[in-house]
Amino acid sequence: MARILVIDDDLNLLQMVRLMLERVGHEVETSHKGAEGIERATRNPPDLAIIDIMMPGLNGYDVVRRLREHPVTARVPILILTARSQLMDKQTALDAGANAFLSKPVSAQQLIERVEAVLQAGVDYRVHTGLLAEPIRPSDAAGPASQRAHPPAETDLGAIAPRKNVIAVISLRGGAGGTTLAVNLAMWEARRGRRVSLIDFSTVGGHIPLHLHLATPQHWGALLGMRSAPDPAEVLPLLTVHPQSQVAVLAAPPAPTVDRLSAPVVQAMVRALSAHAARVVVDLPVLDAASAAALPLAGTVIVVLSDDACSVQTVQQLLGVLPALGVARERIGVVLCHVRPTAEIPVETIRKTLKQPLLAEIPYQVEQIAAVRRGVPLVIAEPNGAYAQAVSRLAQLFEQV
Repeated sequence: MARILVIDDDLNLLQMVRLMLERVGHEVETSHKGAEGIERATRNPPDLAIIDIMMPGLNGYDVVRRLREHPVTARVPILILTARSQLMDKQTALDAGANAFLSKPVSAQQLIERVEAVLQAGVDYRVHTGLLAEPIRPSDAAGPASQRAHPPAETDLGAIAPRKNVIAVISLRGGAGGTTLAVNLAMWEARRGRRVSLIDFSTVGGHIPLHLHLATPQHWGALLGMRSAPDPAEVLPLLTVHPQSQVAVLAAPPAPTVDRLSAPVVQAMVRALSAHAARVVVDLPVLDAASAAALPLAGTVIVVLSDDACSVQTVQQLLGVLPALGVARERIGVVLCHVRPTAEIPVETIRKTLKQPLLAEIPYQVEQIAAVRRGVPLVIAEPNGAYAQAVSRLAQLFEQV
């Protein structure tokens, strides 16, 4: 059995992890501070270190980097165990030198399986979801994710041809207007007489039915747990048609779910709807494994931000990650949505910060609140309004598709 060092500022979690590992025979040492954990590791190197990200003082990324830089601990396998589950968090951990990444909450079986896999694979391998071990190439150990030729194995989806009729709208900051834009784009396309599908990849209940006052008895929750790609005949019956527009909605489960769709299922969903509809709009309110599987299939990826500092920072980081996920830069467009009457940050400042032009600027329109309350998107309720006209100009950029 192995000697394992666990570093986490949550004392209750330290005790829980200790019990999980000691029950299967491992020897466990714990530390609730990053600097203390480094000192213990360099004094008596463990066979494996399990490290949290969010800690006061030195965070988990810093701890990993220092362990990798120290000659005594440079070859200690490292497993990140954290409540942070964004793909960019995982990528940052792997860039720092971790061998595996596991999100809390975690069961004893999940933890033990990942620990055994990392111990068996060793420091020269990364262990991904599904316990797939991937050799660490020299290029993986140097430079940020945006400079790599390939994403890690968990998101390496092979040579995926993007669908020209698929538009992915991704917004990682709530309230930035991403879902509103996705819904209105779908409605605009439907008004042009096209068959349109709208996919909601939210894992926290989804808001698309709210925007449309649409009851969705079917949703993609029926596909959770599937590891292989479903037949289109299993996907299409999950659509709910919006009566007024005829937009076919593939809704998210109505309640938050900790389960995630597998990459083959996500790809099958997008492909099935791409073959079924003239236009597919995909709403991605989070960057997780499901989103990472969907993004390479989109002919256009719209990154949405609002005019506040947190949103700008998040988009700046996201733009660095997307190419590593198989999304070519020429397929990415940034759209600024004004969600309040006055801007917090000038538009020119946002452009300079992101170092790229804006594909579109969507104005604030006070009637937006009433539109959601009535379940009638602005492109239908106020087709001549400023918001609808801006959406129309944006949508016309894709008319040749």
